[in-house]
Amino acid sequence: MAVEIIQFLMSKFVDGLGEEDNATIPFILQFHEIKEDLKKKTRFSMSLGTADLLRESLYDLNDILIECQMLSKKHRNHEQRKRTCFYSLTDLCFLFKTRKRLLRIKRKIRTISDGRIKGKSSSGPLRGDMGRRGPVEFDRWTSQAVDKAKVHGATNQLIEVERMLTGEDKNGFKGIGIVGMGGVGKTLLAQLLFNSQQVRRRFFPRLWVCVSQTIHRGKDLRREILERMLTSLGVEEDVITSISNSDSRSNSLAELMFTLHLQLMGKRYLIVFDDVWNIDEWYENLDSELPGDDQWDDRLAFGLPKGSGGGAIITSRVEEVAVKMVGEENLYHLQPLTDRESCWAIFMDALTKDGRMSDHPTVRGMKKEILDNCSGLPLAAKTVGEILNGSLSSSGDSSRKTSLSDDSSKGSGSV
Repeated sequence: MAVEIIQFLMSKFVDGLGEEDNATIPFILQFHEIKEDLKKKTRFSMSLGTADLLRESLYDLNDILIECQMLSKKHRNHEQRKRTCFYSLTDLCFLFKTRKRLLRIKRKIRTISDGRIKGKSSSGPLRGDMGRRGPVEFDRWTSQAVDKAKVHGATNQLIEVERMLTGEDKNGFKGIGIVGMGGVGKTLLAQLLFNSQQVRRRFFPRLWVCVSQTIHRGKDLRREILERMLTSLGVEEDVITSISNSDSRSNSLAELMFTLHLQLMGKRYLIVFDDVWNIDEWYENLDSELPGDDQWDDRLAFGLPKGSGGGAIITSRVEEVAVKMVGEENLYHLQPLTDRESCWAIFMDALTKDGRMSDHPTVRGMKKEILDNCSGLPLAAKTVGEILNGSLSSSGDSSRKTSLSDDSSKGSGSV
């Protein structure tokens, strides 16, 4: 039955790509590349895991294709009425996210070899799960390098948060929270702080942990956080595995916490907890002191030794979350950029990253409109620049114009 479903979805996808009006839909070349990949992967008999992966990929592809066809139809109607093609900020954000979705699907399909998922037996798990320490699930556990030449308007912000982090603490531990709306640059500021010379000289070791909004079904996120931190600290994997596989889950969590405490004891460590959303009591009050022996698994704070000058940085859109973790007095409220030239510089860096597009006719005269709709959000400026770079370079049509005025209020909030 699974094979029949895949054949049906594949036929639907191929037929959809073959429609006459599809020549102008976004990402048409990527769709055809994926189609060729799918044809190669469906030649073999499939394991259960491979069949599930292909079925899910085809469901997603058909949905994305329909969405792109609808967008293309809307723009054809604009061209017929006004002889111009309008791209709202909402459309640009959709294109940016769609490109990422297609890239993920392509990578997922290419993990299949001879009807099996690479690195898996025929009965292995599915959904891109590359193992407990695989790259798919945990691609945001580490801090990425920042090109300082392309960072604009963050100098004063960095000085202020550095001062907060290295300022006086009450018990040999300092926690600060960077809060603000989506796209304002919280993670970027934390990365700059994490890699600044002053912080590198003062703190060692330094760990970066992304606490995602999405909690993987069937997984204990607390355990995953502790295991990842211990791995980053150089604890052998077989040691971590033996602790995690303890008979009692609460005992194993307590043992992981105790092991973390021992690894950090006497060190001026720094840990960034990036992208924190929903939390429970386990994450609260990171400055809490060492408990009694029977309470090791009660709070994350108990794995973080106090008294040696260690610290933690929290980034979150939700102010209440950061308050519970580090206290209201330790929050830094990151605001959108007020320097419009800094926002424009971010946009131009993204637009001209390949050395082109700086004098494209679509860009001329649009500076005020672009800046108004980016609303001082660095991520919005970067996203618009990247999308325009891709769409303008691929179209080669100087008569096409991108407008950011349509649906601007909805688009700004979605970045």
